[in-house]
Amino acid sequence: MLIQGEGGHYNFIVRTTRKMTSIIIFILLWQLLVQANVMSPLMFGNLPSPWDVSKTFSTVLTQKIYYYHIFASLYRIILGSMLALPTGVVIGLIIGRSKLAEDFILPILDILRPIPQIAWIPVAILLFPSVEGSILYITFLGAFFPILINTISGVENVSVSLITAARSLNASEWQLLKYIYFPSAIPNIFTGFTIGVGISWMSVVAAEMISGKYGIGYYTWTSYTLMAYSETIIGMITIGAMGTLCFWGIKFVERYCLRWRADKGG
Repeated sequence: MLIQGEGGHYNFIVRTTRKMTSIIIFILLWQLLVQANVMSPLMFGNLPSPWDVSKTFSTVLTQKIYYYHIFASLYRIILGSMLALPTGVVIGLIIGRSKLAEDFILPILDILRPIPQIAWIPVAILLFPSVEGSILYITFLGAFFPILINTISGVENVSVSLITAARSLNASEWQLLKYIYFPSAIPNIFTGFTIGVGISWMSVVAAEMISGKYGIGYYTWTSYTLMAYSETIIGMITIGAMGTLCFWGIKFVERYCLRWRADKGG
C-alpha cells in the first residue's frame, strides 16, 4: 500500500503524464491536419506543421528582437495590472460598503464594463499622446473591471456573524474594513485578478496588433502580414506560455497570502 507521501508523489506523476499525453496528442492531430491538407488541399492551406514551427523556433530563440517583444508585452501587463489591482480593490471596497457610492458610481461603471477593450483603442489614442500610454490604458481596463466586480462580491458576502461579533466589541468602521471586510474579500480579489490578467493579455495583444510598434502581439501580426506563418504560430504559443506563467505566479502568491486557510484546514 502507498503511504500518504507516496500516494501524493504517485498522483503527481500520473497527472503530469496525462498532461504531457494531451499535449502530444494535440501535436499529432495538428500534424495529421497538415498532412491531410497536403493530400487534399481544402482547408488549412498555409498552416505550418509542428516540425516547421520547431525548426523556425530554434532560429527565433537566437534573435534578440524576439525577447524584446516578450519584455515589452510583459512590462505592459505587469504595469497595467499592478495599477488596476489597487484601483479596483479600493473602489470595490467603497462601493461594497456604501450604498451612496453604489448608487452614484456603479451605474457608470456598469455602462462602461460591457464595452470590449478593442473598442477603447480609438478613445485611448485620443486620450494619450503616446502609443505606449494608450496600450497601457487598454491593459489597465482589461484587469480593472474583473477586480472591481469580484471585490464588491467579496465585500457583500462577508459573514454576518463576523460583523456582528466585531460590532459587539465596539469595532470602528475602519477596523471593520481592515480586519473583516478586506481579509474576507481577498479570495475574491485574487479570482478577479486572475481573470483580469487573462483579459489584459487579450487586450494588450489586440492593442499591439492595431497600434503597437513592438510587443508579442505586434510580432505575431507582423509575421502574418509578411507570410512568415511559422513565426505567427510561435507568437501565439509565446502568448499562451506567458499567460500561463502569469497565472501560475498569481496562484503561487495566492497560496502564500492565504496559507492561513490551509493551516486551519480551509
